[in-house]
Amino acid sequence: MNKIMDTIVFGKYTAQDLLIIAGVTVVFLILLVILKKVIGKKESGRHFQFVDCINCGWHGKVSRHAGRCPKCNEPLGEQRIKRKKLKR
Repeated sequence: MNKIMDTIVFGKYTAQDLLIIAGVTVVFLILLVILKKVIGKKESGRHFQFVDCINCGWHGKVSRHAGRCPKCNEPLGEQRIKRKKLKR
């Protein structure tokens, strides 16, 4: 096994060196994806928006055309106007 790992693959780099570099790169990419999901902002899409219900405290994603909270069925119409003003 040591003979395979000590085989020169590219220039002065051995198979072991290339495996270490590949492993570090994969770990770095995984951490980058996780960090992006944790820190990334919630973007409103074209057909949905993130809202907070003033009445019951529910927060989540609803359709732009849905005018009511899915938990307590209260209207969310005024909040749409506030959300649009906060974005700018």
